[in-house]
Amino acid sequence: MTKINIIGAGKAGSSLAIILDKNPDIKLGAICDCDSAQLSILYDKITADNFATSIDNLPSADINLITTPDDLIISTCSEIVDSHDTSPATIFAHCSGVLPSSALKEVIDDSCYVASMHPIKSFAEPELAAKSFAGTYCGFEGDADAVNQLKAIFSQVGANCFDIDPDKKPLYHAAAVLSCNYLNTLMEVGMQTYEKAGVEREISSKIIETIAKDTLNNIFASTPAQALTGPIARGDIATISKHIDAFKNENNELLLGVYKTLGKATVGLSEEQGSASADNLSKIQELLS
Repeated sequence: MTKINIIGAGKAGSSLAIILDKNPDIKLGAICDCDSAQLSILYDKITADNFATSIDNLPSADINLITTPDDLIISTCSEIVDSHDTSPATIFAHCSGVLPSSALKEVIDDSCYVASMHPIKSFAEPELAAKSFAGTYCGFEGDADAVNQLKAIFSQVGANCFDIDPDKKPLYHAAAVLSCNYLNTLMEVGMQTYEKAGVEREISSKIIETIAKDTLNNIFASTPAQALTGPIARGDIATISKHIDAFKNENNELLLGVYKTLGKATVGLSEEQGSASADNLSKIQELLS
């Protein structure tokens, strides 16, 4: 049985604790966080040996999984090493999508292994995230022995494991931010624009829910370019011009900027789709510049 300590009881750490606690081959040695109130939420949800508010109280473990904010990962790892005798082949891993696991080598013994495991999932609510974790894609990089062990562990709880290039992690992570975090922003911008047009938020939310679900279904049934609809897909210069004038009349540079930036990227999709004329798309690109 593999013993794991989880250091950091935020949304990701708490979710992973609940998930790993269901694996019969895993023993949770401790979950550690300086916030005792955060730890108390997990008392009746997992069977860890210890709920620690100090790294000094961590038991020895095969794997120390650090789930703190990125700017605390290296210092947290260093604190673990300084306060404990670590056995050879102990794994130190983190869940950052940006920081390479090699950064941990600065503070650990050469006999230990490092890895990173980045779950591409929204951990807004730990219990719900744990229930829906199966099928989640998780990116791995690091020492081969550590990566293989972590892949085996997370595969058992339903993860789809794949390798990532540590040198390109910032770009890899930015892809998730664009397609997930900024989707929240895009939905909010749409609701704000509907409100400015006189549509109440309760109604605009339902409108966007319907069209967003339809759009996502169409995208994943084909491709973003093939699923594209709307004025840029049609090469409708007049409509784009009216949209731009409407935003200018509202004196809202932020909304206008978002519209133009996304519009310029959408012209490329329309070109790929091939429904609109090249001349019309060129004129639309000029309007959006």
